[in-house]
Amino acid sequence: RRGGGREDDGRCALILAFNHAISDQSSANLLFDHVLSALSILDVEEGEGGGASSESSSSSSSPSPAIVNPMPESLERSMLGDDGRSGGVGPDAFNGFTPDTAMYVAGKAAEGSKSPVSLPDAYDASRRGNPLINALTTISGNAAGGETTKAEEEGAPGCAGRRSVVQFRTLGEEDTALLLKRCRSEGVTVSNALGSAAALTASDFIGLEEGEEEDAGKVDEDNRRNYKILQSLDMRRYESEPYADDASTVGCHAGSMDLMIGPLGDGSGSSLRSGSSRGPPSLFWDVARDGRAQTAAFVDDDGRGPKEAVRVFDAAMRISDMNNLVHLTAMSEASQGRAYSAGVTNVGVYERQGAVRREGSRGRERGTLKSKHGNYEIEDLFFATSHARTGCLYQVSCLTINGKLSLTFHPASPLVPEETNAAFADAFVDLLATVAESEKTGTETIHDEDSSIFASLPSLPEGALTNAALAAGVGGILIHAGAWSEFIGNVLSMKENIADPADFWAALNFWIFFAVGHPILQPILWISDVLHGTPGPQIADLVPVLFLAGNALVIGAVASSKEIQKAVNVAALAAFFAYVGAGLDGQAGMGDFNLQLNDQYKGAVVKGCPTYDQVRQPSMDNFDLEKYQGKWYEQKFHDWTQFKEVYDTTLDIKLTEDGMGWIDDFAVKGPAPKAAALSWDKSPVANGAHYFLFGRVDPNDAPGVLRESGFGVEFPNYIVDVQKDDKTGEYTEAIQFQCLERGGVRVFEGINFMSRNPTMTEDELGAMHGRAEKAGMYPYGAGPEQMHSVERRPIDAPPLDNSWQRMWHAIGFDALLELLAESIEDGGR
Repeated sequence: RRGGGREDDGRCALILAFNHAISDQSSANLLFDHVLSALSILDVEEGEGGGASSESSSSSSSPSPAIVNPMPESLERSMLGDDGRSGGVGPDAFNGFTPDTAMYVAGKAAEGSKSPVSLPDAYDASRRGNPLINALTTISGNAAGGETTKAEEEGAPGCAGRRSVVQFRTLGEEDTALLLKRCRSEGVTVSNALGSAAALTASDFIGLEEGEEEDAGKVDEDNRRNYKILQSLDMRRYESEPYADDASTVGCHAGSMDLMIGPLGDGSGSSLRSGSSRGPPSLFWDVARDGRAQTAAFVDDDGRGPKEAVRVFDAAMRISDMNNLVHLTAMSEASQGRAYSAGVTNVGVYERQGAVRREGSRGRERGTLKSKHGNYEIEDLFFATSHARTGCLYQVSCLTINGKLSLTFHPASPLVPEETNAAFADAFVDLLATVAESEKTGTETIHDEDSSIFASLPSLPEGALTNAALAAGVGGILIHAGAWSEFIGNVLSMKENIADPADFWAALNFWIFFAVGHPILQPILWISDVLHGTPGPQIADLVPVLFLAGNALVIGAVASSKEIQKAVNVAALAAFFAYVGAGLDGQAGMGDFNLQLNDQYKGAVVKGCPTYDQVRQPSMDNFDLEKYQGKWYEQKFHDWTQFKEVYDTTLDIKLTEDGMGWIDDFAVKGPAPKAAALSWDKSPVANGAHYFLFGRVDPNDAPGVLRESGFGVEFPNYIVDVQKDDKTGEYTEAIQFQCLERGGVRVFEGINFMSRNPTMTEDELGAMHGRAEKAGMYPYGAGPEQMHSVERRPIDAPPLDNSWQRMWHAIGFDALLELLAESIEDGGR
């Protein structure tokens, strides 16, 4: 508002739009103050009255000009300096990473195990998918759940039909003062209270179906959910000299952290607003204190959490296509770009922020922002950042000015329609007013430690198990840090050298599918052996009673303690990454889990794939593909698309009628007796299962080259060597070599030693290795130490028959496998 005796009331609305990459709200406040100060100075100089700027002394002299500041440092440099930043693709990709970094990453990943809600129930649950599958889909270069069908023109560009909707609210001076006083008495900050209000108000609206109104005062304990709250942070508080930013000019130094709140029953906030509980119950302040504790643990004395967050972001921006990942998330039908239940930004008190530094000031001396400069006064100030593309389901941005708390509610429609946003804003402010009014009436918060949803088991110190799991997991991951760095470098090199992104993602998805499959199988086998190794009486001759009792105890212990839940989730995630890291390092079984791209042989990197002529042996002269048909018994393999846990592997190869295509009936049994000594004969595939590989015969290829297709990629299958029966001329032994190369990077190599006989002698296998070495295949995995020997039962062994196999047959599992195999074979034809 501009006063000074104007005929009109001088009130106007000033709307400014900033690029958030170069300005945060603290910078915007600084700019407002500087502009109004300059305008008031001009008024004085032009004699328009109103007195000097409030920045000046009581005399009419104007304040000194503002100091011209140098270009501000980036957030990354201010937080990490020069030595702590990622060096980009290459050996310095993870420069500055420490065990603290790995613990931060593991903690972030573990958040997903709590399944926080990020979409309202009104959004069709069938479109959301599984969170883990969604994450893997995005990493593989695809939008989880497919790309949304919403037209771009319905919303902001790149926002999948979504647009921001805005509501403005104000908490009056008295209530704002009472809220601050109550927060101090409860030992929390206003930001902690705002985070609590966001989670509790979200609980009132998240479960509503379209058009449904909240049932005030009713808590649905049958629907208890976890809430992930995005809490903004001013990173300037954690920056280090010499590059720390002091907010003396425009720059973006905003960051954030995640608060995990809950579980909360649906309608928890409305019960506080309705007054149905005794005074303001402990729940609101319990949530606020939990947020305070999480914030303190994240920040700690050294600002460790904010530094590691920036370090990981810096590395991700330098070594990955972050913009594309954000785009895929925004376009995702499953997530609708939502990663958080709600978000809270609290800039604090406007008048406490430092103003621009002026010439003649001593050292770092500077004034503070003013809401009034001469004739110019800021009555209200609201701000927001768009969440239409990605971000929070519900979002509120807050600032205190003139003693009042100004709140902007700005979610994305149609996920949160205009009318829902208005109701949410009313409920949020009503909740704040309710807890603030309790200070005036003198209502005490009643703390019930035993019933608090955040009470932890006294025998488990907070964070003890989780930290132990993190420490063990971090150690397991760091052992393979070099292999991870090499892998990422190869992936980026491959992407850079491939013209069609679809080719890149198809190859990477092929790798991801099997890299994930192997570690997932391990706990299944372990649990199966525990099941079938448990002594004592059994139910229906299938499941031991003691096993069920043990499971009930374990599940009960995990369910009763948030600490155990976090520790288990962290340990499982860390074990997964450590196992994949071991595969990249060649330490998890060279035969079936040698995952590294362009891996090494005898200390030297072997890049790409050889040509057929480089490996083809003279035995392939006059090769007859017709004679190659029929059943082959696999003896050894080097191939991460196979599993060392299976046995009795055979390949039955058939040509199509026109001779231009082929089908490989790949038959396996599993798990092998050595892989699961106690449970191998109880498995649903103990008597065998089939899956089919398909390919084509390209007339332009040399005889002996087949084109193999599977999992979205095609690659050559070289028949390198065959041995013949001296009498019949039939092929008796064969060496196959598959190799997938994209962008100069070898993604996959597969080597198979096969025979027409179920078994081979050590001398015969040794001779086969000799021929593979002569073919130059040892650098690609054909050495004895690099291949896995396929376990076999006697050829005349009868089918397995026990209570578990009869159960599988009774429920039709074997018939289902047979039907699935037939449908796949028919589809391949």
